Amino acid sequence: MFGRLAEGISISESLHPTPEIDSSTMFRRGMIEGFSLPAFMVAASMIGYGALVQSAGLSLGLAIVSTVGIWGLPGQVAFIEYMLLGAPVLSMLIAVSMANMRFLPMSLSLIPMFRGSESGWRLRYLWVQFMSVNTWVGLLRKVPELTPDQRGPYYAGFATICLICGVAGTTTGYILADTLPFYVTVTMVFINPIYFAFVFAAMRARACMIALIAGAIAGPPLYLLSPEWSLPLCGVIAGTIGYSADRIMRRWA
Repeated sequence: MFGRLAEGISISESLHPTPEIDSSTMFRRGMIEGFSLPAFMVAASMIGYGALVQSAGLSLGLAIVSTVGIWGLPGQVAFIEYMLLGAPVLSMLIAVSMANMRFLPMSLSLIPMFRGSESGWRLRYLWVQFMSVNTWVGLLRKVPELTPDQRGPYYAGFATICLICGVAGTTTGYILADTLPFYVTVTMVFINPIYFAFVFAAMRARACMIALIAGAIAGPPLYLLSPEWSLPLCGVIAGTIGYSADRIMRRWA
């Protein structure tokens, strides 16, 4: 599914050439375009995470470090749960990695976009660490307008502002946890998935939309059956349905 998105982008790259712009200008442009709906969605969802950490009796420093280091809400929530259980570090690392496994196919589709740029390719592992669904979608939508040398600086600016807003949201949620009802702050965790639904709808990627609908249907019963494995199972099942249904519909078209 992600491969088809990247394939479509690579085909259209030559259709919308962008004049040569220096790296600092592209970095600033990425920050400006990131400091809009994507960054505010990240901040709002991280408010819920900050409140969750505070309610667990853990420190603000741990909340910020986990936001920057893990940078994936399911993995961060798993990290806090395992912290409260006093689980061994190894099991904690495995749980966090499994919760954020959805980033693997996203990373595989993102890295090739930096080929052709010496600096972008050299820093690809750093860019992957900055990646979230917001930054991934933001770059996918912008790639057709950018040359390979412009993608790294633009992505760096976009991802940096999202990360800053995520830390700000975590801090705000932690501080406000005692002043707002708990269900209000924690509910903000669900703002990001709703935003992703609208983003994928706007991209008009049929496989993504089918997978999204399948995941929404399969998610609740899978959680009742296995809370620990519901997220990866739902991702595999919904993604497979979306990919397979899209291929079948292409054959029929």
